[in-house]
Amino acid sequence: MSQPRRLVSATLVAVLMILGAWPLPAHAQDEFQRHLNAAIRLYQGLEYERALTQIELARKMPHGSDDEVKLSLYEGILQAELGHPDEMTAAFKSALLVQPDVKLPVRVAPKVSTAFESVRQQAKRELAAMTPSPPQPTKPEVAAKPPPAVTPAPTTVSTESSSPKLQRRHALIPAIAGGALVVAGGISYALSRSELSKLRDNDPGIQSRDAVDDSVSKGNRYQTIGVTLLGVGTAGLAAAAGIYFLGAPDKPATVGLTTDGKSAFVYGRWP
Repeated sequence: MSQPRRLVSATLVAVLMILGAWPLPAHAQDEFQRHLNAAIRLYQGLEYERALTQIELARKMPHGSDDEVKLSLYEGILQAELGHPDEMTAAFKSALLVQPDVKLPVRVAPKVSTAFESVRQQAKRELAAMTPSPPQPTKPEVAAKPPPAVTPAPTTVSTESSSPKLQRRHALIPAIAGGALVVAGGISYALSRSELSKLRDNDPGIQSRDAVDDSVSKGNRYQTIGVTLLGVGTAGLAAAAGIYFLGAPDKPATVGLTTDGKSAFVYGRWP
């Protein structure tokens, strides 16, 4: 087996192993809703420990800040029913710091409702204390004019099919690009989970309402980027697999690289 073919095979196997362990964007939202619905049914059946397990499984699926608030509310209710006041308070506060006026999703016992309202008042006091005072007016500074950006001429690489053996070598480019995008998407998604964990764990670095909003915004942005990169990376791997096993088409593939001085852009057409 030639060196390029071994490299393509190793790349495809490694990346497909990553995809096998990573939730696909196409059904991730359905998986989240399935675990949440299971938690609700178990709560209604008084199976609180099993309901908490479903809450944790749902939390591992891609979801937004509104869904995270809902998970925290159900977690607080379950912890209250299990007689864990500290865990209940932490879960309720995690939701109320993001949405101070949110309501409980289901009817609960009066003692749980009273505890929830007490945590709401505490969260509102903390948010009020974190609200910054109006900034003092300062003398505007004249910003220095940045030097004009130098845009290099686009670099274009064209490849044309010649033989089945050479065609399979073309699979190396989309395989590596797709694998890199999958890994980058995974890192971005992990960063989104880290931002949500800061809110749940009362991170000492969050000292203002602006910091809370910034953490929520970062979490949503990282999650969107991660899911998008996973989708694009998966498409690249599918293209690589098609080229490798079926051979490249007769039309040449053209890929270009250009920059505006601040960002890099890849453009072109895959076979």
